[in-house]
Amino acid sequence: MSDALTSLDGTYETIWRLLEDGAKSKTSAASNLVLATASKAHGPSVRIVVLRDADQASEVLRIFTHAASRKVIDLNDNERAEILVWDPEQQFQIRLSVSVRMSRIDDKTWESLGTGTRLNYAIDPAPGTPIARPEIAQQASPHQHQMLALDARIRKIETLHISPDGLKRAVFENGTSQWIAP
Repeated sequence: MSDALTSLDGTYETIWRLLEDGAKSKTSAASNLVLATASKAHGPSVRIVVLRDADQASEVLRIFTHAASRKVIDLNDNERAEILVWDPEQQFQIRLSVSVRMSRIDDKTWESLGTGTRLNYAIDPAPGTPIARPEIAQQASPHQHQMLALDARIRKIETLHISPDGLKRAVFENGTSQWIAP
């Protein structure tokens, strides 16, 4: 059992260590997040997204997406979303309630991306469009306007640690922390 997860301060530090590692390393448990959205038109939707940045000072996580994706439609209807992280090594779950702001990526960010990443946002036709065969979806020439940054401001964090000593659950909200019943 991780000693860091036996105190609220240690749990909070572990959350941010995982998120910051996830933004830097593809092998981190927090590199690929589960993002859940819901809209009146489509109902709930869940998908895996790649964490691009984690800023503890502003409590914002950054994700990129294709501008024509369903998550953009959902978030235009309802900016609130949930993000889930699971660290199997520590048996530690992090659930983040967020409000998402969408923006075009700036020139500096676009230039910093590798060709492969840029091509991921150059699919034609748009994501989710029905096609007869997989080969029909082609990578077009990547354009910066096809890509959005999703900045997820954390409103609330809930954690669950599964340990030999029992379940430990905590909530962090508005600068306060509290153990809660699992």
